[in-house]
Amino acid sequence: MSLVFEDLAAGSIGEAAAFYRRELGRDVDLRPEEQIVVAREGHEVVAAVRLFPEASTMLLRTMVVARPLRGRGVGATLLREFSKRIGARECYCFPWTYLDGFYGSIGFRRIADAEVPAPLRHRLGTPGTIAMKRASPT
Repeated sequence: MSLVFEDLAAGSIGEAAAFYRRELGRDVDLRPEEQIVVAREGHEVVAAVRLFPEASTMLLRTMVVARPLRGRGVGATLLREFSKRIGARECYCFPWTYLDGFYGSIGFRRIADAEVPAPLRHRLGTPGTIAMKRASPT
């Protein structure tokens, strides 16, 4: 499998929207101010992830791999590539508990709910999810 990674321009987010709709069975509200990175196999989008600005920080959101390719390392490869886009910025994510090690592989660490900035606390409380933060390197 040969993957190519691409940052989608604001005018190209329709392709990511179609991918999310197909894989998740629902629409994802994509906005021009967010950064969307896709993995392609040939011309087809096979995975996507978003870096979303919220509350003076960044959120890693909606990491999805096409069903036939799950469990084959596509997500881990995309996540490593995406980590370069996060760079030194502080970033949060709110994944399912079982994905702790997956996001930990690029420097996210589980944090207590009390450590989540007040404007992001509305993201807490979904059963089975945790709060994670990737701090800026010092």
